[in-house]
Amino acid sequence: MAQAGIALGAEGASAGPGSGISPWRRFKADPAEWFSAEEIEKATAYSTPSRRLARTARAVAFAAEVLVVVTHLAPNVLDALDVSNWVVGVFVVLALTSVVDIVVAVPFAAYRELVFDKKWGFSTQTTKGFVSDQVKGLLLGAVIMTLLFVPIWAAIRATDSWWVWGWLLLTALQVGMLAVYPVLIAPIFNKFKPLEDEDLKAELLAMAKDADVPVKDVLVSDGSRRDTRENAYFAGLGRTRQLVLFDTILKRPREQLRSVVAHELGHWKLRHLVVSLPLAIVTTFAAFWVLQRVLAWDSLLELAGVDDLRTPGAIPLFTLVFGLITRVPGFATTALTRVHEREADLFSLDTTRDPDAFVAAMRALYVDNGANLTPTWWQRFTRTHPFADERMALGTEWARRQGIALSAAEPVEPS
Repeated sequence: MAQAGIALGAEGASAGPGSGISPWRRFKADPAEWFSAEEIEKATAYSTPSRRLARTARAVAFAAEVLVVVTHLAPNVLDALDVSNWVVGVFVVLALTSVVDIVVAVPFAAYRELVFDKKWGFSTQTTKGFVSDQVKGLLLGAVIMTLLFVPIWAAIRATDSWWVWGWLLLTALQVGMLAVYPVLIAPIFNKFKPLEDEDLKAELLAMAKDADVPVKDVLVSDGSRRDTRENAYFAGLGRTRQLVLFDTILKRPREQLRSVVAHELGHWKLRHLVVSLPLAIVTTFAAFWVLQRVLAWDSLLELAGVDDLRTPGAIPLFTLVFGLITRVPGFATTALTRVHEREADLFSLDTTRDPDAFVAAMRALYVDNGANLTPTWWQRFTRTHPFADERMALGTEWARRQGIALSAAEPVEPS
């Protein structure tokens, strides 16, 4: 699931009425107990090369960032164009880095969406649709980068405390993006309409009302025009909050849809987005504090081909170092996200009291979406969502503690 998908969890202090299951500890499980050898083999056949492709794309992108810095590409282009105005310089450098991003990233994205995922029956993307998405993404990125880097470079040129202003600006931009995403950004890429199945809508809204979650409508996104995989999420802040189902997930049995929607209601009810914001604000502050100290090193500026940070030619160095710094607190962020996913899953179980549907939904979503069924310890540590075996085991344990017998979601028999 994107934004706020399905996930399972842990043991310890309580997270639901009498469950005795804590979202703060991982619920250990063995994939071989929950999936057949054929399911694991098929998932591995897809997910292994998929991960390799993603790792290669990230490595090439990082190498390109480093190369742009050490070859002094940005300051050399500014010198060649004889750019003296710093604002114009910012636009030139942002355009330059955008071109590099296009050259590096687009071929990998095109191969994944138009070749690799099509071969596996996931992608429904067309060449025209792919090009349209790329153009929209480029224009949106240009707007965001302009809103970010012009004020930051103005602060850098004005005060040694630029990093504080940078932190405030990025925080404001992040919060603003969370608020406007459902109403301004998501509609650029997808079409949304109210759920047309009136009976299902009434059932889901009634469940939301019983859970004391103020949902006015359930929206459906046209995700199938790009991909067959299923998804559901909630996004937004305050009045812009929306609950969205991909049209691909509507084929699920109604009881499974209830489990999925109850999970999303859990994120909403437990205010996970609001709870995550303080951590994001603190980690962003720490990142800017470290950034200003690192960028004060003369030897590093010399490596990037600039005399001081005031010149827009230092933007590629800025983004490279900032990206490296933010990787470290990213582990804390993903750990908290996994806790929130477990809390939402426990909320779903407590709300629907249908562990059969919950575990069945987990199996179907992970198997049908080509998810990795046999993660390494590192993948369990770095991903935002717990994996399928943990979630299914948690659902089974929840049922055991509630005295509810499962009928259709037992572990597979070992071969």
